[in-house]
Amino acid sequence: MMESVALPMSKDDDLIKKILDSFVSRGGYTEVKANIDGFETPSALSNKESEDRVVPDITALKRNGRWYIEVVRKDGEVERTVSKWKLLSMLGKARNGGLILMAPSGQYAFAERLTKKHDIHCKIVKM
Repeated sequence: MMESVALPMSKDDDLIKKILDSFVSRGGYTEVKANIDGFETPSALSNKESEDRVVPDITALKRNGRWYIEVVRKDGEVERTVSKWKLLSMLGKARNGGLILMAPSGQYAFAERLTKKHDIHCKIVKM
């Protein structure tokens, strides 16, 4: 049985809106999709390793590259977070884009530690 995780928690909605209003709108991104009400939901992606389906927080195009933008959350399962970031980083790289992790206050070190430990290529942005 495959699990589909598409609905973010409500506090994430606010963070995602904040990212869309600032970072994404000023960054020259197009074809923006976001996992919140009022936006087209990004396509669910299958992770071959875990059989989970993951839905990115935000996807967008910039200079013909596909970018995945994720809110860093300390409260999730670390293994699941790592596999999602690895998948999005790999897919982004394959599509001339990449993974951008948006780290709310107090989450930056957590994101940095995980990405270094698991060799996940991404850009971490403090917010």
